[in-house]
Amino acid sequence: MKTYLTASRNLALVCLFAVSATTSIPAQTDNATTPEEPPAVTEYMGRTVAQTMHWTGASWLVRHKREQEEAGLSMRAKLELQPGMMVCDMGCGNGYHSMPMAKQVAPEGKVYGVEIQEPYFKMLEEAAEKAGITNFVPVHGLIYDPKLPENTLDLILMVDVYHEFSHPEHMLKAMRKALKPEGKLVFIEYRAEDDDVPIKPEHKMSKEQLTKELNANGYKLVKEYDGLPWQHMMWFGKNAAK
Repeated sequence: MKTYLTASRNLALVCLFAVSATTSIPAQTDNATTPEEPPAVTEYMGRTVAQTMHWTGASWLVRHKREQEEAGLSMRAKLELQPGMMVCDMGCGNGYHSMPMAKQVAPEGKVYGVEIQEPYFKMLEEAAEKAGITNFVPVHGLIYDPKLPENTLDLILMVDVYHEFSHPEHMLKAMRKALKPEGKLVFIEYRAEDDDVPIKPEHKMSKEQLTKELNANGYKLVKEYDGLPWQHMMWFGKNAAK
């Protein structure tokens, strides 16, 4: 659930419903009867909802220039993770951020890695095994429900993910339930205000747009960091008044 560079990448954007592979990883799921899927949106509060990146583009998530372009080490340091914290990497892909975070919150803490495309789970299993990580919890979410335990998480990280949600209101509501009272959503999104950021417009978000959408769904902005090369970093907490 990440984005694409404009002309410099030639990966295909394919609808997530095309995925039909199987995997052996014991992903956490909710065994209750799945309700009828609510209708997806293609526009939300004045912006175009971007397509989800297909899992066959996974190699782009570990491209050699990613640290230079996104400063992932600095970003994760700003999260101020501590041992024992319960964290979610929403739309975790092949675990680029999940595995380092799992080491930071070990041994008592956990990282829940939510994905909707099954082939990623084999990649996550292999990444966790290679790194010797035992506190990573794979979660097979739905496009409208991340399947996270309620009142559990200190932090939910979304790196270039939120703008692709086809059900933003459903997801924001579900994540609000999963957060502890003082838990935070952390958004990393390419800056729409900066024309020099070489990302397609539908894969960017402005601070104004993100704040508008989060305020409308029961959140308030509590912190910002503007030091990443191409992206905003914004923390949102629950708005007790809503």
